[in-house]
Amino acid sequence: MKSASHTLSHREDKPKTFRVLLSITTEEDERLVAETFRAHHVPLIAEIRGKGTAPSEFLDILGLGGSTRILTFGCVPTQQVPELFSSMKQTLSYHRRGTGIALTLPLSGAQKALVQLLNIPVQSKEEIPMSDQQLNAPAYSMILVSVNTGYSENVIEAARTVGAKGGTVVHGRRIAGNAGPYLGIDGPEEQDFVMIVVPEEKKNAVMQAITASCGLNSPAHGVILSVPVDEVMGLV
Repeated sequence: MKSASHTLSHREDKPKTFRVLLSITTEEDERLVAETFRAHHVPLIAEIRGKGTAPSEFLDILGLGGSTRILTFGCVPTQQVPELFSSMKQTLSYHRRGTGIALTLPLSGAQKALVQLLNIPVQSKEEIPMSDQQLNAPAYSMILVSVNTGYSENVIEAARTVGAKGGTVVHGRRIAGNAGPYLGIDGPEEQDFVMIVVPEEKKNAVMQAITASCGLNSPAHGVILSVPVDEVMGLV
């Protein structure tokens, strides 16, 4: 029969799970986001600026306009998310429409060095439990779309026809590699990457609408996929 101390030790040795935290805010809040991440020992993975020449090039995310937006990616232990969200909400006013959005995505793997970095003890003295409201909140998904430059507005328009509220566009370059000929993509091209957060029940309808308008067989050469969102703050 296993002793209680052995059982407790086994539980303590259970590997931690992690989440990728994505914050999308105005340029004015860039410093506050970074300071909040540092205060909670959240390593910055990347910081990306998105800006277009017109509102349609860097589109609304539930009220966010066409000015510069800062996308900040970090990695955080799952059990620390409620505490971090609480701090970010107080500091960055995500509860007000148009000020930003923060969400977490499941992480299935990470470099050993990053995991060791995340094991640094946080300063809080007690863990803040996930509230019943957070546990029962509606599930969301993030739809990721890669299209040829100039077709981001088509993606957003298609998504809005079935109830999506908008998305965020970042410019980049797609490298098709060996899969290019199979997908009908000829080499690297300038791309618009569109991110849209939708309730889980709307995900399939939004993806189907985007595929019909901007799929691989269209001039947009769109590649569409989705990832689950665990926690979200800033959707109104």
